[in-house]
Amino acid sequence: MSTDNQVKTREDLLYLLSQASELEHSLACQYLFTAFSLKESTDEGISQAQLNKINRWRRTINGIAVQEMLHLALASNLLTAIGGAPYFRRANFPQAKTYTSLKLQFKLAPFNETTLNRYICFELPNNFDTEEQKGNWTQFCQRIRDEELLRLLAVLPQPLVPRKLEYKTIGELYGLIRQGFQTIGQKLFIGPLEAQAMGIFREMIQVTDLDSAIKAIDLIIVQGEGSPTQRDDSHFTKFTKIREEYLAELQKDPNFQPTRPVIENPLLSLQQDNTTLGANIITDPLSRDVVEIFVALYEVMLQILLRFFAHTNENEEQMYVLKSAFINLMPFGVSPLAKAIAQLPAGVGFPGMNAGPSFEFYADVQLLPQMTSAWIFFQERLQEIAQACDALINDSRTQPYPKLQQALTEVSVSLKNIAHTISLKPNGGTWTNGISQLFSPMDVDHMKSQPRFPVNLGDYDEVKNNADAILDSVSSMSMPLLPEGPWTEARINLFKQWKDSNFPQ
Repeated sequence: MSTDNQVKTREDLLYLLSQASELEHSLACQYLFTAFSLKESTDEGISQAQLNKINRWRRTINGIAVQEMLHLALASNLLTAIGGAPYFRRANFPQAKTYTSLKLQFKLAPFNETTLNRYICFELPNNFDTEEQKGNWTQFCQRIRDEELLRLLAVLPQPLVPRKLEYKTIGELYGLIRQGFQTIGQKLFIGPLEAQAMGIFREMIQVTDLDSAIKAIDLIIVQGEGSPTQRDDSHFTKFTKIREEYLAELQKDPNFQPTRPVIENPLLSLQQDNTTLGANIITDPLSRDVVEIFVALYEVMLQILLRFFAHTNENEEQMYVLKSAFINLMPFGVSPLAKAIAQLPAGVGFPGMNAGPSFEFYADVQLLPQMTSAWIFFQERLQEIAQACDALINDSRTQPYPKLQQALTEVSVSLKNIAHTISLKPNGGTWTNGISQLFSPMDVDHMKSQPRFPVNLGDYDEVKNNADAILDSVSSMSMPLLPEGPWTEARINLFKQWKDSNFPQ
């Protein structure tokens, strides 16, 4: 690495970690869009064997997207540790800028070979087991970049000055960040420890010193590209395996089509900062209404996540509530809406094509700094979005789309449940007002299918009859039964009080 391309100051690191945060956020959205575009039933013209493969690919891609959100979380802790702030900004898709010399466009695209090729090149390792392997993949990705560059040159202005710090892969970006931490050293760590957030991902690392910072950076590198040695669980390896299986299936069945006919880069409106060719405005009125609900929910989910990372006066129980709200909004809000949107028409100008979740912003996602007003806003916003879902359920336009009605119904119930938990005032000690809200949609869904202890946590009688076993489980630090981990002391005490008061309804 040349001395002109080294990280030497705190400002350099803040700049690169902000770029890394924007990059991880953008990757997660792209991967999720591709997963949402995949078919889910044999009624969509695929065999059961093909559906099994598609389901496996979807799980893998969703898992990679979750790890990209983990990487965003780790970058947030790294930023906080050195005196910065969590960074959730990004451009809408298709993004007009590339990330320095990556030369790969960031856009929302359905599952196909071209999309997989781009993802493989995003995650290209710096180190391979053999020089031959390195050469083959380097040439492959250079060809992909050249093809992308031809499309981008007509759109992107040439920079007037070169960037000081250049990188060609995500691995090189984190290599620069790693070098910066090692060069500048312990004096970097000026951020208060209590400002960092923990618990939202199992692999989260609290950054307190140089060793923990390097550990966080290395986790991102290893999960992404698999360096320093090739790993079967890296993003690069997972995408290459999906590509191999997909091409093999095409050889057996040239008519195999695993994805719905989803348009690329769907948008409700073209923002002033997005002049890149390739954006597609959804025109179907019903689809636009559903996408508007999706965009509103996605925005408030990110605002809750940002509040979690940049919290001010929240106590342990309130941090638990924010964490629970975020991790439930994705599977029980964002995901079912996105899958339903991918089956709705894109509208005039797109014959035979479907809409897609746009992940668009109308303004930068910024921290709501005042705790009281932020929590009131979160609660009101989720209730408003639930009401919008209810209005569409009863709209005659949704009658031909039973899966959309089902998704809207499930999302509405979940949002109302989550909104009730986001309250600065303690919930009451009855089942209706307090106890039932302790169990998130994820908790209820998880426990219904538990072989050793199946219980419906949404049912008063079942929770009452199993209160002792539930209390033992939520109190356990080593073997918590619920997916969100052990409860806080405040939650445990509220449940005990309810139990000791003879389970008031």
